[in-house]
Amino acid sequence: MLTVFYDGTFEGFLTLLNNFVLEEKSLDGIKIQNAKFIQPQSELFYEEVVTNSEIAKNFFHYLKKNLPKELFEKIYIYYLCDTVKLEIPLINILREIEKNPNIWQDFSYDEVIKLHKAEKAFYRERHRWFGFLRFIELPNRVLFAKFEPKFNVLPKLWFHFVRRFPNEKLIIFDSLRKLLFLYKDRKKELIWMDDFEIEVSLKTDLFVTLWRSYFSQIAIPERQSYERQRNKIPLSIRKFLPEFWKIK
Repeated sequence: MLTVFYDGTFEGFLTLLNNFVLEEKSLDGIKIQNAKFIQPQSELFYEEVVTNSEIAKNFFHYLKKNLPKELFEKIYIYYLCDTVKLEIPLINILREIEKNPNIWQDFSYDEVIKLHKAEKAFYRERHRWFGFLRFIELPNRVLFAKFEPKFNVLPKLWFHFVRRFPNEKLIIFDSLRKLLFLYKDRKKELIWMDDFEIEVSLKTDLFVTLWRSYFSQIAIPERQSYERQRNKIPLSIRKFLPEFWKIK
């Protein structure tokens, strides 16, 4: 089994698709992996896709020209669904679409079902973090939030908080993917940061105090149900919610 790695960027994703769709490289015995999660050296037999901006740009325009508009607009979402390995199903659909233009809507194909389910799960995950993302105020009056979403929702999430806090300085960090969103003076930027650490003081943060106080005041001890609480607020995200932190 040969593992093909791409660098996890959108340009790398498009370069990968170009290699298998237009250059028609064989998928036999191939596994595709995002290098943001697993390093190539962890595999015995591997090959790395060299990201090429020009190839990515040309393939993007090829997709825009040849795909139905609705499908074309989903390509970026499929890229953001980076933990469910949609690369091979998408390649198969893009290979067949010239012969069968409606294949991407045909739910008799397993690949179509997988893409559809991933898209729905992506928007559920984004909606979850609309409500669960918590900010901490840094000494320089920057609002900082850290999280680890199941999918790469940050590129489709930040606008919500910019709209709510248009006059603030924001940093939102996806620590799983090392993706950072910066907002200052109405300027917005998404950047990959392999090394990013920040120290915060939780005891004096007014946002933390507010959330913990609110959480405590609305609780009714006699009606506590930890099972229902876990269903509403999964354990996997509680480390990012100040109302659950144990502050010494």
